[in-house]
Amino acid sequence: MPKNSKNSTQTDSKDKIIESKSEGSVNIQYEAFRKMITHTLRFANESKEEDQQVLGLCIGEYFKENKNYIVKDVIPICHGDAVELGFSKEIHETIEEIKSQYSESINSIIGWYHSHLGYGLYFSNSDKVNNLNFQNSENIYGFGIVIEQTLLNEDQSFGVAVFRLKDFNKGSENDYIKVEFNIEPPNSMEFFKWVKQLVESTQSKSSQIIYEFNEVQKPSPENLQKIPTLPQEETESEVKEELSLLYGVDEGMEKLKDSFLKLYEIQLTSWMSDVSNGVLIGSEYIRSSINNIKTTLTSGLEDAQRIFDKSFSDISNLFMKNIRGSVDIRLENQIELKENIKAINEEQLNNLFARLEKEIRDVTNNFEEKITNIKKELEKIALNNNSIQQSLIQTNDILSTVYEETDKLSDNIIQHIENSSKSFESKLLNELEDFSRNITPNKEIYTEIEDLIERLQRVISDLRQVK
Repeated sequence: MPKNSKNSTQTDSKDKIIESKSEGSVNIQYEAFRKMITHTLRFANESKEEDQQVLGLCIGEYFKENKNYIVKDVIPICHGDAVELGFSKEIHETIEEIKSQYSESINSIIGWYHSHLGYGLYFSNSDKVNNLNFQNSENIYGFGIVIEQTLLNEDQSFGVAVFRLKDFNKGSENDYIKVEFNIEPPNSMEFFKWVKQLVESTQSKSSQIIYEFNEVQKPSPENLQKIPTLPQEETESEVKEELSLLYGVDEGMEKLKDSFLKLYEIQLTSWMSDVSNGVLIGSEYIRSSINNIKTTLTSGLEDAQRIFDKSFSDISNLFMKNIRGSVDIRLENQIELKENIKAINEEQLNNLFARLEKEIRDVTNNFEEKITNIKKELEKIALNNNSIQQSLIQTNDILSTVYEETDKLSDNIIQHIENSSKSFESKLLNELEDFSRNITPNKEIYTEIEDLIERLQRVISDLRQVK
């Protein structure tokens, strides 16, 4: 089988340039590879109404000095949507149970495998999350094997690729890289028996050529998930019987050579030569038969692949037809719904406009009525203002007359006061002089009198200023 051993940068099925590494390379032994392919094709073949992805664990050993893995065995775990959605609680419990079974063994869980249903060979986001269960500080090169059954006859690596995270410490957001791997070739007739059994199994809906972990009783860690083998083929049985007979005759002839005369030695040797030639002819016939079987099985696999492709194409076309029909119906419903929504919107808008118009009309009428009342009140106020203005004019005339009369009266009063004050002042001064001469000088009384005189003078002065 081919070996993927190039240290380079490659492009995966999603047209993404990915890096390839030799560190942590993976060597897949034939028995492990056979179980992976069997598990994949059990749930993805032409007899199935719907193909399903599968998931399993890789059991083997890590060699630190060479930084490589050997996958010695695999354990099928489950199938279905759980493979893509992530590991469930049941899957985690199964992994822990299997780990405990290998706690005292040189072998352990070193990675995992799962299938893609025509999606190509790459690591999806959920694949990167799942790989963190196997790639960690205890297993820094923990890997995931991706199997694409649609590439079994087209891809040099039989539709298999191995990936791991570039730096597991960065989590699932980190990029993934491609890992070098090698698939060990078959070394016995068991391979062709398995191919025959596999072809027969994929033609039957109920046939189970391999069982998942929870479908069987838990075997010992060193002998997990052995695939039942078919009875020996008739040709191989006949060959064994012929060889057994040949060995018996050969042994008998060796004994006879010691007891018979040398006269018969030439004849016996001739007879042995004839038997040996017959055996060689039989062996050549067997090799030719095996080649014919291989050619027939290869042709059968090609026919099976064509059937797979045709069934997948028919299912895809039917699926696309149903999808298109469903989309057309939904589009029609969407158009009808859009028209209904438009009609409802128009009706709601018309109702809203009618209500707004009525509300505006009511408010306008009320507003106009209030404006009319205000206008009338303003007219009344204007009339009152005119009468008030006339009254003010009359009042101003009266006040002017009053002011004039007051001025005249003030002048008369002032004049009269001035005249009176002069005579009064003269008389008062005369009396004061007489009084001062007549009384005994009294300083205090005099002072008071002076104060009275000053006060009187101030009063007189004030009276003069009144006008």
